[in-house]
Amino acid sequence: MMGHRLLIVVLAFMLFVPVVGSAQDAGRESLFSLGTGGRALGMGAAFTATADDASTVFYNPAGLSRLDFHEVSLLHTTLFEGTLYNSGTWAYPISRNDGIGFSFMRIGTDEIIRRVDGATTGEFDYSTSQAIFSYGRRLSGTFSVGASFKAVNQSLDTFSDWAVGADVGVLVDLHDHVSLGVTARDLVQPNLKLEASTEEVPRAIVGGMALRDIRLVAPLKVSAGVDVEHFADRDLKVHAGGELKFYDRYALRMGYDRDNLAFGAGLRAGPIQIDYAYKLMDYIEDSHRFSLSFLLGAPSAERFAEKPTYEPPPPPPPPTERELRIMELTDKASEFFHVLELDSALHYYRQVLTLDPDNQEIARTISSIEQELEQKEKQARKLEMAEQEIQQFVERYLAQAESFKNKKYYAAAEDMLQLVLDIDPRNIRALAMNSEIQMITEAEVSKKLSEARAAREDGRTVDAIEAYNRVLELDPDNDEAQQARQRALTGLDAAQQLQLAIDLFQRGRYQQARQRFRSVLRTDPSNAVAQDYLNRISSALAKPSTLEDLQANPDIWPLYLEGIRHMRNQEYQHAIEAWEQVLEVFPNNEATKNNIEQARLRLKSEQSE
Repeated sequence: MMGHRLLIVVLAFMLFVPVVGSAQDAGRESLFSLGTGGRALGMGAAFTATADDASTVFYNPAGLSRLDFHEVSLLHTTLFEGTLYNSGTWAYPISRNDGIGFSFMRIGTDEIIRRVDGATTGEFDYSTSQAIFSYGRRLSGTFSVGASFKAVNQSLDTFSDWAVGADVGVLVDLHDHVSLGVTARDLVQPNLKLEASTEEVPRAIVGGMALRDIRLVAPLKVSAGVDVEHFADRDLKVHAGGELKFYDRYALRMGYDRDNLAFGAGLRAGPIQIDYAYKLMDYIEDSHRFSLSFLLGAPSAERFAEKPTYEPPPPPPPPTERELRIMELTDKASEFFHVLELDSALHYYRQVLTLDPDNQEIARTISSIEQELEQKEKQARKLEMAEQEIQQFVERYLAQAESFKNKKYYAAAEDMLQLVLDIDPRNIRALAMNSEIQMITEAEVSKKLSEARAAREDGRTVDAIEAYNRVLELDPDNDEAQQARQRALTGLDAAQQLQLAIDLFQRGRYQQARQRFRSVLRTDPSNAVAQDYLNRISSALAKPSTLEDLQANPDIWPLYLEGIRHMRNQEYQHAIEAWEQVLEVFPNNEATKNNIEQARLRLKSEQSE
């Protein structure tokens, strides 16, 4: 009820005072008496006692002591004849009881045409601006004071001057919703001089009363204010207005700004406040005022709320002998764990769990260490098996190389020794045998070349070809043997080629024999002997074959060796594919079949892990 009575009193005062001070008069006043802030202007600039947003920097610096938010506000106003009024204001509460603010305001007309003797000579500007720095402080629960320092500039064309001034303000809270305010503007008067004339900004005293945030119904609040403004040599001027606020987001405003009505509206969306004011003007165009404000950070009540006094917890009781033992064992276990000595860490963690069986963290640590040790043991077993397997490969390759060497299959022996050296480049047996084979090969190549030359001189072409074949088995890149053998083969007649093929067959050189018999048939397609031997070769190849048979085939032997390399590298599927190609030519080779079986078993075991 008290709030409603106060509202009726204030509204009645607002209606009475404008009538008292409405007479027209002459005299001077500050250009910035227009006011600032879209919200305040929509309420007729009656803001001296309201003073609760950033515009209080201008209206009453004492209001900086009761700001709700850190705020930045921008204003744009259109006046007459291209004149613009703009301002930017920053207000910051630095504690529960004081705040600071800064505002820059400018009224100016730009691009005025300069005329000299009727001729246009360019453009110039005319403006007045002021920068205000303010401070406000609450001295008690209901009484606040504030002061502003001003720097004022006036500029006309090439003339400009600066001056300083000062304002003071007072705020008194009579009730939770009622306040009084007084501001003395330009108490220190700025003196501006352009060329020869000096202009002094007149002092002004403004007093006001405000009714703030009276809740009529749940979503609706009302505020109202009235200011009386006095300049020297002028009658009293009155500012009065009110605001209806809905849901703390939407606002409608109406006011009486000295001699004219003003209307306004506002919208708050989160931290953004948009305000509009419209003022009816006599004799000139009506004025539109827009302001945009940003409410930054948390509300002042939240920022400066007193934090509860911290009371440290009581000291814990001294550890028992059992707890000391647990800590000692845990520290030892952790030391070993950090240097990855897992066996020792596991030993001490198990002792801790014996003393503290409900310690789930220690139990999880023990489980993870046991899993890690088990994994390492598996890897060690795999590594040991791999090393054993590699050693078996080495022994097997050495045995096969020895067998090939004894049978004078030196090229095959060297291939097997190379497999050994791929695994163990420093294997003494392989290096020694390889050197021995090279010496034997060089000696036999020299011997066979001599025999071939002698056989050719004696006209024994077949013997010469046989000798050259042996040289090429030992040294496939021997140019002399390749060229001489080709010349000898070219000079053979059908009977000699047939005899050479029969000799190769009798020595088990089935692939070479097959080539010779086919050469005979190209010359004599009806040669029954050559056809008969070809059938014998097919039958022989269908029978179980040896590694020597594979080695005699220049196309198959590299495939066999490739399978061995894949097997050694645990590439079991690739090994199987290579050996299956070997079986296409030698389907009954037991060594190749056994290799494929072993590779399939290894592959199956690997896939099941």
